[in-house]
Amino acid sequence: MKKKMISILLCAALGITTLAGCGGASGGTTVASEPAAAVAEESKESAAPESTEAAESQESTVAAEAAVDGGGEILNVLCHSSWRTDEANAVFDYVAEKCNVKFEFEEVPEGSSGNELIFAKMQSGEVPDILWWQGAKTSATEIGEDLFVELSGDWVNDYNASILESPNQTYNGKLICAPFGDVTVFGMCYNKKVFADNQIEIPQTWDEMMAACETLKAAGVTPMYVSGTTDNEWTLQIIPIDARLKQESIVPGSMDSLNSHEKLWTDMEYMQLTFDRMKEMKDKGYIQDTFLSDSYADAQEALLTGTAAMYSQATWIYAELTKLAESQEELENIGFFPIPATEAKDSIAYTETPTGFVVPKEGKKVDLAVQIVGELVTKEAMTEYYKMHQGIPAVNGVDVKLTSIPADVSALIEAGKTSTLPNTIYSTPSMASDVQAMLAGDKTPKDVLAGYDTD
Repeated sequence: MKKKMISILLCAALGITTLAGCGGASGGTTVASEPAAAVAEESKESAAPESTEAAESQESTVAAEAAVDGGGEILNVLCHSSWRTDEANAVFDYVAEKCNVKFEFEEVPEGSSGNELIFAKMQSGEVPDILWWQGAKTSATEIGEDLFVELSGDWVNDYNASILESPNQTYNGKLICAPFGDVTVFGMCYNKKVFADNQIEIPQTWDEMMAACETLKAAGVTPMYVSGTTDNEWTLQIIPIDARLKQESIVPGSMDSLNSHEKLWTDMEYMQLTFDRMKEMKDKGYIQDTFLSDSYADAQEALLTGTAAMYSQATWIYAELTKLAESQEELENIGFFPIPATEAKDSIAYTETPTGFVVPKEGKKVDLAVQIVGELVTKEAMTEYYKMHQGIPAVNGVDVKLTSIPADVSALIEAGKTSTLPNTIYSTPSMASDVQAMLAGDKTPKDVLAGYDTD
């Protein structure tokens, strides 16, 4: 297996530079959330001090945090353009005012083209002060483990070890990515009214899923929407990524055997079955014919309007749906369930901790960047985020507003129907384009899985 190598000639391409913007407000019913349940079984402890000594210690910490003064410095942040949401901007605005700094954003497109620009900039030495990207494991394996600062600070007290020790935050025992945002769950979004109109219950097994698709097709509804146009092919990875968890559930130790080279991806039977099933859905007409020209935005519209019944996606889609839905009723009509496995007992949803901020060692303002990254992920800063956003926070001590997809996900977490996955050492950058080619008829399901072993 090999790392992706990118030509530094791509550095000539320009990103989009803007200053941090301001956010709006939101309403809803406030519900207390405990994010640790999403990733590990840990006891939940109160953060309130129970002694004068503890209270004084807390006051000292607050005073120390308030003492961070950036002196009006400008910090450059490199990120994907779509990550600049209103709720994220609210956090940057909060920290900018609190710490006397300014943020300048250089934005790149989504998908492989944006990633290649990031790789090229890092390889050429044109590094940002803060890289807001794909987390510890991906940053270390795709760019270089030794290129990022190991992080620490009082902010870590706002997070459980299950978050901080996850592959998105820690690599080879070093905390290099500060988590920003939600615990993410992968699964199937669905239109509740379409299901009810066609008397379809949430499928618990793959056979039930296929039966539901046949019913929907007969009713003239696209059973499952797929968005495979250029720079949207990343959306094709949701089902295969989730399938890794099911592979591990059915054959415990599968990921360890891959990491140790005892097995190849082509030995993973459930993974192969997953690609066979995706191809079968296309061949049976359960996926729209125009998927190669349809986008992530088109999928959201189809899901909300009911022209499509289902769309495989992760919980980050909810933030997009809130902007597109014409009413709260339309938004709350969208639900979420685990992608069904062969047997109901294995129909659990894959869960990831957040991506977030890494600090390149070659940045011009490393010490300040480390301090400010810590400020961006405190519970106080993330409170600003969740005033405008529904989701399952990775940070402790924040109240959230749960309806629609977040409410369904919270119920899955409570029911023990979500799980994380053991760390996989190797990345599979060919996955998205190979699945796209498979659904288009240019590759076989076996070709796709074999591609994992050559990445």
